[in-house]
Amino acid sequence: MADDMGWNDVSFHGSDQVPTPNIDLLAYSGVALGRYYSHAICTPSRTAFLTGKYAYKTGMQGFPPITMGEDRGIPTNIKLLPEYLKDAGYSTHLVGKWHVGSSREEYLPTKRGFDSHFGHRTGCIDYYEYTYEEYWTEGQVSGMSLFRNQTAAWDVEGYITDVYTEQAKSVIKNHDTKSPLFLMVAHNAPHSANDAALLQAPPEEVRKMRHVESPERRMFAAMVKKLDDGVGDIVQALSEKGILENTIIVFVSDNGGMTVGEYKNYASNHPMRGLKITPYEGGVRVVGLVWSKNLNNTSNYWDGYMHVSDWLPTLLSAAGVEAPKNIDGIDHWDSINSNLLSQRFEMYEIDDTMGYASIIYGEFKLITGKVESSYSLYHGTNLTGMIGKPPSYVKTLRNSAMYRILDSVGMPFNTDDLSLRKKNTIECDTSTATICYPGKGKVCLYNIIEDPCETTELSASYPDLVSCMQSLLQAEIEKKIPRVPVCRNPLAAPRLLNYTWDVWIK
Repeated sequence: MADDMGWNDVSFHGSDQVPTPNIDLLAYSGVALGRYYSHAICTPSRTAFLTGKYAYKTGMQGFPPITMGEDRGIPTNIKLLPEYLKDAGYSTHLVGKWHVGSSREEYLPTKRGFDSHFGHRTGCIDYYEYTYEEYWTEGQVSGMSLFRNQTAAWDVEGYITDVYTEQAKSVIKNHDTKSPLFLMVAHNAPHSANDAALLQAPPEEVRKMRHVESPERRMFAAMVKKLDDGVGDIVQALSEKGILENTIIVFVSDNGGMTVGEYKNYASNHPMRGLKITPYEGGVRVVGLVWSKNLNNTSNYWDGYMHVSDWLPTLLSAAGVEAPKNIDGIDHWDSINSNLLSQRFEMYEIDDTMGYASIIYGEFKLITGKVESSYSLYHGTNLTGMIGKPPSYVKTLRNSAMYRILDSVGMPFNTDDLSLRKKNTIECDTSTATICYPGKGKVCLYNIIEDPCETTELSASYPDLVSCMQSLLQAEIEKKIPRVPVCRNPLAAPRLLNYTWDVWIK
């Protein structure tokens, strides 16, 4: 799971600017998910992934995402994905970000089904110092956020993307193959770091991105390259362990990119409208793929609706484990595997702190309430510039770890045929777009199948459909568990906890 990676931040979506050959080849030789949706913010999306429920039904929705002074976490009476898999005999490990509760010990990963956790509990961290900052009433508050299970990992050094990759490889290498393995690698990349240094990458990697015109976007591209390198290394480790050919790999982003504003990382959702924290396509329609050598979907593409909450029943189905009944997620394993129609017809996005709500119903999306207008435009066009010619895409693919791995497992990839790249590319003319903002009785309706960039507002043409969708949305809103108001309890201050963001309620 990447953090704040935009639609236009993988090269299999059409851009030569940010090279992601390992991720691309997973998509080309597996199944790219053309209409994969997540919640618009990280805590809600991770909650939905782990629970199979919309985040607003657990009280984990809203912006800001969970802060370190809040006594809040995924309710402990909800069983999580790793707990189901652990009950089925799996060895379960989390490397990287948690961010769904750490005020109490019972909220931590090792109390929620993971045998081990090496990573950060906060929304992001510095890529070298592993610190995280929040701004409280008294000013800036900072602390160490990297933990090895329940102990601060003060001994660790290195670029955090590489550190997480090495830790994931170690888990694979040391895994006892008498039991199956569930490994979740939740990278910090390419999320921004603390305000003092939002973008961080090794200088030699930044220099490899000199074809990128924007200095900020160049740094971002280097961060993504390190993430892609790590993906290749992890797949290589699975191959060396001898378990790759019986492994399912999923790669997703937790939400859309943040081109401008708070937590900006110069990601791009181009050409779609909106950013992270918005219900527009740029905030919720994100990168997704599934890879397995044993998939039957020879088209290598699936354009059915899928939501982040669907992973729990889908992965349990693939593992032969019965999914719970009282969830929102839908099992898509057979649909993805055999390229069948999606069983999902509607999706919801409800944020009672920002004040918006949306419903996708068939071809249409309806947005109501209040959105942050500055985040709801077409961002990223100014970041597409390149100096001279970009690196050869074909050569980049051929030089990747994934290219060699595919050949070794009898799945050689033909770089002369890149028709799959065209299939994964969205092209829109947004120059004449109708910018609709909901609020004060106004709603915004789009046909997101014909108009994925939400350029043409249609509510006046379909009043009966609007009324129907409003009724469905209101019924869903009534199922919401209200988000607890944001509180920053002074007992959580790192200076009271050996300068770490540790458990603060015993």
